[in-house]
Amino acid sequence: MTEPIRRSSLLETFGLTFLAIAALFAADTFLAKTERAETLVEAAHLFAQGRALMQRGENAKAIDRIKDAIANARGNRDYRRTLAEAELAAGRTADAESTLTDLLQSDSTDGRASLIMGRVMVKEARYEEAVSYFHRAIDGRWREDAAGNRLQVRFELIDLLAKRNSKEELLAELLPLEEQAPGDLKTRTRIGRLLLLAGSPTRAADVFREILHDAPDNAEAHAGLGEAEFARGNYRAAQRDSETALRLAPDDQASRQRLELCDELLTLDPTIRGLGPGERFQRSLKLVELALVDVSQCVSSNPSQELRELFGRAATALKAPVSAIRQSEVAESHVDLAEQLWQVRKKECGSPPATDRPLALVLTRLSQ
Repeated sequence: MTEPIRRSSLLETFGLTFLAIAALFAADTFLAKTERAETLVEAAHLFAQGRALMQRGENAKAIDRIKDAIANARGNRDYRRTLAEAELAAGRTADAESTLTDLLQSDSTDGRASLIMGRVMVKEARYEEAVSYFHRAIDGRWREDAAGNRLQVRFELIDLLAKRNSKEELLAELLPLEEQAPGDLKTRTRIGRLLLLAGSPTRAADVFREILHDAPDNAEAHAGLGEAEFARGNYRAAQRDSETALRLAPDDQASRQRLELCDELLTLDPTIRGLGPGERFQRSLKLVELALVDVSQCVSSNPSQELRELFGRAATALKAPVSAIRQSEVAESHVDLAEQLWQVRKKECGSPPATDRPLALVLTRLSQ
């Protein structure tokens, strides 16, 4: 009887020991979870303080708070991305780059981290690298509103390219944006303006016409279309659209200046349709006169033989009588002479011609 009793006693002891160990493990786990939860709560509190400091522009203090938050929640990527933003805002671009490099090494598809790195590169004037990171942000992963964030990044990239006057790259980014962007008037108008900056007035004109189809009295669209037509050399259409823009927005100084310039151009250009031989001849003569004056004012005291010969031809043309029957023929010769003077001016004058003057615009258009 003693042996069974002893075995039963041992089993009870083992059972009680196991229960005690299990209870201690559960207690330790509970305490660890509680401590971890408290740590995460503290991290969130510190992070919120850091964000508040950033909003007040106190970025140096914000960095310390966010670093404390990261110490309590090392795996939180959002905290580390925000730390990089604070470092960038504080002018600590090297620190921001280091923070972001670590993030991107562990996940190269992080869209937000790539965007912030692009901004760091812009701050450091490393523009080619900035463009690369913006593209990575566009192609990267976003936790929320991926389409909206990618669109915002593309616009940020486009603004950078516009400031850099990178027309070919700008146009390449704008083409897909035409289909991806929302259809509100503000965004479509912005795209039209950017197409003008990219040197694509024909596409810009199409965008502004679409806007006017939906909103015929949109002053910005009329102004944009006027600018696009002007860039294409369609001065009559530019005049008309600029007049409409001014009627809808009388304080639009850009449209007013463009309208005045169109008025001058349309009274100077000898190739305008509907002109009679006499008017065409007089305009061609005026072109020669203006070109001669312009070149004479900028050329050195010792012009080339070519230019002296052109001066002689221009002086003769301005004085020579021309019968009505020969006016059309001579007008063509005058236009050619004015173009030759303008081309030589580019070679022999120290300063380039002002490209926004009526004479320059007409002669540039005629030479194309």
